[in-house]
Amino acid sequence: FGKIVSWAPQLRVLAHGNVGVFITHCGWNSILESVCSGVPMICRPFFGDQKLNARMVQDVWEIGLRVEGGVFTENGMIEEALNTVISGERGKVIRDNVNGLKEKAYDAVKSEGSSSRNFDKLLEIIGAKIGN
Repeated sequence: FGKIVSWAPQLRVLAHGNVGVFITHCGWNSILESVCSGVPMICRPFFGDQKLNARMVQDVWEIGLRVEGGVFTENGMIEEALNTVISGERGKVIRDNVNGLKEKAYDAVKSEGSSSRNFDKLLEIIGAKIGN
C-alpha cells in the first residue's frame, strides 16, 4: 500500500499524483496541506486540537476518516480505512469533497479571492490607524 519513511518533504509528497491518502495525526497544518493538495486523510489524533480536528475532517467536512486509540494497527483497522478511502463508495464522496475544498482554497487566494480581499482590507484598516 505504500512506503514508510522516517522523514519526507510533506508538501512535495502530498502534491505527487500517486498519493491516494494521507495518514496524519490531524494537526491543523497537516489538514491545510492535505486539503491544498486534494488528498483525503486517515486521522489518528493524539491530543489537544487533533481530536476535534479529526472529528471535523470525518463528520463535518467529510474529507477523511478517523481511527482512535490502539486500533490504528490492530484488527485490520488501518487496512479497512485505506480500502474505504481509496476504493469504496464512501471514499469517492471523501475524494470529491477534498477536491472541492482544494478548489475553494485556491479560489480564495487568487487576486480577487476572499482571502486576498480580506487581507487588502486589513492593510487598509491598519494603514488608516497609523495614518498612512
